[in-house]
Amino acid sequence: MPLAGAAPNLAGMSRSSPLWGRLFSATLALGVIGLAAWLLHRYLHAMRWRDFAAAWQALSARAIVASAAATCVSFAMLAAFEMQAARLSAHGRVSLRRAAFAGVVCNAIGNMLGFHAITASAVRYRIYGAVGLGAGDTARIVGLAGMGVGLGFAVVITGALIWQPTIVDGWGRWPGLGLALALAGLLAWLGRSPRTLRLFGWTLKFPDARAAGLQMAIGGVEMCGAIAALHVLLPAAVAPSFVDFLPVYVAAVLAGLVSHAPGGLGVFESILLAGFPQAQRPDVLAAILCYRLTYTAGPFVLGSLAFGAFEWRLRRRRRAQTVAG
Repeated sequence: MPLAGAAPNLAGMSRSSPLWGRLFSATLALGVIGLAAWLLHRYLHAMRWRDFAAAWQALSARAIVASAAATCVSFAMLAAFEMQAARLSAHGRVSLRRAAFAGVVCNAIGNMLGFHAITASAVRYRIYGAVGLGAGDTARIVGLAGMGVGLGFAVVITGALIWQPTIVDGWGRWPGLGLALALAGLLAWLGRSPRTLRLFGWTLKFPDARAAGLQMAIGGVEMCGAIAALHVLLPAAVAPSFVDFLPVYVAAVLAGLVSHAPGGLGVFESILLAGFPQAQRPDVLAAILCYRLTYTAGPFVLGSLAFGAFEWRLRRRRRAQTVAG
């Protein structure tokens, strides 16, 4: 993408990290992948094909449409993150329409290919570079958008703990209240004066309290949309309550991120299957594969086509400028 040129600049922070840090990250990723592969093999070996086929055929069109709708909600919130990040980091230099386009396309491609910090950032660099934004501006947008996603995780986990999902066995309320106080403290800290962070040569300007509060709200909706995209595909006889399902889903997503596997493939599935008894796993696997189509593969295909159209228009415009010049 002159993407090859963008990736080194945007990945500079990871290359500047100590050798022991990179080795630990690689070892952790390999360990997670190995454990997931072992679990997945174990679960699939114990599963009968006809049970999975019956579960796949039982998926209703209504549930699939609901999953696609929840996916649209999630990606709309990712676009909102990007617009806010672009407004704060490059105000007046990039349109909100372009930012929304970048937010949807880069996440659609990054979710499928994995290594999100590199793949999604490279796509962003290409889109924003067309209007003159450099690697530094793009990295700041990446940082703020990523902060929004992180705050979304925190808000959803906080709400779930306070609501007391079954998995916490009655001890979640106090940790949930502690996280709520931490988030309130963060808003108070951001509200005192402009906050910046300088790390590995990059300067990141934090949003103010109002913008961070908006990020929390957007992030909560985004995470709920992503979770709902899978939850609605589970049969009623199998599906736990939304609050009980949330911690399992979040754990699967985080394990996929740590593994750096493309789209968390294999890791995501094994963690989710581990949260259900063997008798229910054919239904869960069918729901996961359908979710992979509605939330991962579908947006990837559409995002790739949109990015291809963007590239075609960009090259056509530059060719026309060269001829005119």
